[in-house]
Amino acid sequence: MDEALKELFEEMEPTFQHILKCVLRLTPSEIEVYLALHMHPNIGVDELAEHIGKDRSGVYRSLQTLMEKGLVKREYRILKHGGYKYLYVPVPLEELKAKLKKELEEWFEKLNEVVESFELKIEEKT
Repeated sequence: MDEALKELFEEMEPTFQHILKCVLRLTPSEIEVYLALHMHPNIGVDELAEHIGKDRSGVYRSLQTLMEKGLVKREYRILKHGGYKYLYVPVPLEELKAKLKKELEEWFEKLNEVVESFELKIEEKT
């Protein structure tokens, strides 16, 4: 059994983090980065790493995954003294909830199809 699913069943009531882990297959680090972005939106990798006490490379990897899954957006900003910087913004919580609901509905449809198509095949012994 998938570890995330196993952990979910071991708890009496699933938490929002369990749901993110199970449905969207987020790691604890990715969840931590996503939630930290809600507390500190429009922030760069270095500042975010400092806020959550993680190394920059790990935070960057989590951000990359979150962007691939459509949960974080990256904005390009030109600095006053030259150069540029990327700032990261989480999608609004309502958008995340809608995404979770859609994923759950698709998962339920697939499970329902499996249940509906299930047949017990018993061979008759002669």
